[in-house]
Amino acid sequence: MSSNPYDKSKFDKCIHCKNPKTADSWCNFCSSSYFKEQFSKWTSVLEWVSFDDIFDIEFHAEGGYATVYKAKWKSGPIEDYDIKAKKLCRLCEPKGTDIILKSIKDSKNVNDEFFEEIKLQMRSFVDFGYIIKCYGITKCPAGDNYMMIMEYKEDGSLRNYLDKKFNCLKWDQKLDLIYTMSKGLFEMHEENLVHKDFHSGNIIVSKNQSYITDFGLCKNVNSKAKDGVYGVLPFIAPEVLDGKPYTKAADIYSFGIIMNQVASGHPPYYDIPHDSELAMKIIYRHLRPVIYTNTTPQIIIDLIKRCWSENPENRPKALELRGLLFSYKQTCNQEDSEICKQINTIEKNKNFNIPLTEASLNYETNKQAIYTSRRISFGN
Repeated sequence: MSSNPYDKSKFDKCIHCKNPKTADSWCNFCSSSYFKEQFSKWTSVLEWVSFDDIFDIEFHAEGGYATVYKAKWKSGPIEDYDIKAKKLCRLCEPKGTDIILKSIKDSKNVNDEFFEEIKLQMRSFVDFGYIIKCYGITKCPAGDNYMMIMEYKEDGSLRNYLDKKFNCLKWDQKLDLIYTMSKGLFEMHEENLVHKDFHSGNIIVSKNQSYITDFGLCKNVNSKAKDGVYGVLPFIAPEVLDGKPYTKAADIYSFGIIMNQVASGHPPYYDIPHDSELAMKIIYRHLRPVIYTNTTPQIIIDLIKRCWSENPENRPKALELRGLLFSYKQTCNQEDSEICKQINTIEKNKNFNIPLTEASLNYETNKQAIYTSRRISFGN
């Protein structure tokens, strides 16, 4: 089997249609054909799930436009398709399948945009490897809001993961986080999609792998933009803050900010208010988060700076990012590689007096530092 991670031939051909599979047990062609045949019974975009099939619901987090819960799903998601029996096979755990419920605020009367988000996230089921899967939707009888049923990952958001584990992470592990995130972004950009709300709260971690989620603002790059700026201020590209259209290059800027957060452990601008003054400094004074040069390899510093370049045309494309980070990940333990030499220098100078029990970071966030998505307004 090829060692090239981009080689689609690593999956066997489907025994029924002879086309290459897109996963070990999933044939995109056969499954798509089945969904078309069953459209009247089962929508080709998502599955409707009875709220009675969901239990053990616990509050998980509060977002800008959604409340997130952890729960269990009795029937479980679709895992495979038995072509002979023409039957969908489900992942049914004895105690229920862990899921995330995203309750969309004020969604009693949904519009096309709500279903557009679900459609984009649902495509990850067969198309994308590093995007959180959306299994379907349900409706909460109590609040009468619609809920997206999404894949659960045990380590939570990248922001929370770094808060809890940062002091135990070595650079090969940090490169895993950054590289897998670049794969997800590449997958999106290859489909001509931009995320438009790309920040560390929308990256989910499992087994030191990063997965992109929350497609509330994700659009085709040719889609007409709406008025206003929405997102988490420290991660928004300066040209977007200045009123220019959102592009793939703006996602790359956000990627650079997240890269630096993985390198430093600290959220960007955690110690100052996230207000119009900060936005003006980002736009006109080219302010960027602090880079910890004593603990970050120079080769990574250079890439971070390219990502958050003032000129969007100078930022790398997602394809280049993925290639560079794959190379760094593959060679970070090879003694003769430049990145390995830089990491070894950092490790020699590192403070090893931190007790193993203190894996979490200790810093104080300014009360006006806001890390949930919101509409950014610069009015008086």
